[in-house]
Amino acid sequence: MAGHKNQIESGMLPSVFFTRWTAVHMNRLIRFFSRRTAKVEEMVMTPDSTEEAPLQTPSAHELMCAALIDKEFYLEIYPDIAAAGVDPLKHYIDAGYREGRCPLNLHSANAAIKVANALEYAPADITALSLHITLELACSDFDRVNAAAALYKNHVLDHPQPFPLIGSFEQAASFMVGSWIRHESLISISVIKELISKILGYFPESCTLSALYGILLFEYGELTLAKKEFSKNPELRNLPPEVLDICRQSLQQISDAEAVNARPVPDAGILLLDSAFPSKISSFRYGEFSTYLTTIEDSALQTRPDKNLFRYGESSTLAVQINDFAQRNGIARERVRRFDTDHISNPKVAYCVFLNLADLFFTQIGIPAAKHLIFTLYPGGGFAPNDPRSDASLRRLCDNPKVSRIITTQIPSYRYLIDNGFCSPDRIVHIFGGIIPELYSETPPIPRTTGKPAIDVCFVAQRYSPTGAEKGYDVFAQIINKFSNNPYINFHIVGGFDASVIDLGNANNVTFHGTKPASFFPEFYSTMDAILSPNIQRSTLDPKVPETFDGFPTTCVVEAGLQGVAMFLTDFQNMNQNLAGTPIFSADEMEIINRDCEMICARLQYYIENREELHKLGQKGRMAILREFSFERQMVPRIALLKNHLSL
Repeated sequence: MAGHKNQIESGMLPSVFFTRWTAVHMNRLIRFFSRRTAKVEEMVMTPDSTEEAPLQTPSAHELMCAALIDKEFYLEIYPDIAAAGVDPLKHYIDAGYREGRCPLNLHSANAAIKVANALEYAPADITALSLHITLELACSDFDRVNAAAALYKNHVLDHPQPFPLIGSFEQAASFMVGSWIRHESLISISVIKELISKILGYFPESCTLSALYGILLFEYGELTLAKKEFSKNPELRNLPPEVLDICRQSLQQISDAEAVNARPVPDAGILLLDSAFPSKISSFRYGEFSTYLTTIEDSALQTRPDKNLFRYGESSTLAVQINDFAQRNGIARERVRRFDTDHISNPKVAYCVFLNLADLFFTQIGIPAAKHLIFTLYPGGGFAPNDPRSDASLRRLCDNPKVSRIITTQIPSYRYLIDNGFCSPDRIVHIFGGIIPELYSETPPIPRTTGKPAIDVCFVAQRYSPTGAEKGYDVFAQIINKFSNNPYINFHIVGGFDASVIDLGNANNVTFHGTKPASFFPEFYSTMDAILSPNIQRSTLDPKVPETFDGFPTTCVVEAGLQGVAMFLTDFQNMNQNLAGTPIFSADEMEIINRDCEMICARLQYYIENREELHKLGQKGRMAILREFSFERQMVPRIALLKNHLSL
């Protein structure tokens, strides 16, 4: 499942809470050195002597200083040395080293080489070691940061230090936590948490390190320990703004969790895990998990609410959401709790959706009691073919013998697992499509508008890039221009698009509806005749981005087709096939298009002239959606799968 809800349905949205290490901190470090209180000692000149002085072998200290110093840089940042007219190396050896002055530009290309050479002469020198640690902390490699922390503990911590390293460690810790939150890190949260805890032990006075450790405890699900760590700085003082923001959100969720988790933990055989439920923002997850909870009595759910739910319209607290769900469905409220690693109970089966969540719950955190781990590998949600992070997550999961079954919903996902040796076919359950809960209510579609002078064609998608090209808005704009002001066709655009995104000239047969809630669409689609989705993999347009792909059909297209809207969509991944290779949808149920504007316009012109054919396409498409996304095809095999593993 993907489409206009792809990001929120992933459960773990990309975050901008932290920025990468930049030159700013290094510049601050250099300014710190340059501001050190120091005076140039008077240089006592030895009188000329007619006697030849014996040659002296340079000491290790002198060789180390000579290896470190960049004379031009030294004179540039210390104008008092330049004004005195003394040799910068001699000054650094005799006085600058002791005063804690910086001998080299830490941004220079040869800084690491100079520090390494200095350590060859004086391996235990605290200044050289501190500079080496600073450079290592500035990188983005976990192993190097971990090694730098060990070096600090073993050789620097208990000695007088030429300059404080706390800022460098805080920056490195911020980067690692931010990288994990943005889903960019290949390192498990448990490993990062262990390292941050160790660094915090070296700098217990650091508010930033304490806050970062509290954030990791919270993200890991150790809510009691997280609250205890945050309580060390109850006013959240002296924190960077981005860290402060996450701390506040975490504390709010801890407060919500305390209200929800006051009830006893149910000892259920099946533990459902999610990051959206019971919010209705992600409607397919609401429908799927609601079905499990109402049809499988021996099941319970723990949720780890994604912070971005509120950006997409959720306004109720978790306690209110759970109470509403329990009352509406007649189940005990304690069967839905806030995820807490201290109160998981002893489930036999654990289940979740999306790669990101499976990696988090099953690999990084772990559900120790569960004998069987099952997840659905939907498109999106961290799954990006040939992406190192995605592949690492898949490999960890497939190497775990407790992962008994993986549900795939699209043929590319199924083939990727097998063709790349992640797992054998016997561990995969392939169920094409996804959960469309609107189908299960047996509510008839809203009567369609007929006898109109023009056909209404819509484009529905969120905008995640400047022109929305991956969703096909660039092609849709071309089509509008071709039919500009044609009295027999009107265009409708729903999502984050307006007239400023792409110039549509003077077309007056276009309506921009903006971003709309789920309640808007049934009535909207009842007035539409066709939906166009010329979407394509973003990696095809920009090879630098991961190879993510939308599901087929997209969520928007399925919801429109359910209301009898004729479906026009691309299939560049050849997803319109089952495991036997035969088509899932036939040509009289939907129009498979490409991104050729002329071809699409020709088909639209045909349907403008043949309205009844367009109506038939919509009705046959609706019956196909009802067939493929029915409760019997989607939920019945999933329920049977969970129950079967509960009995094993």
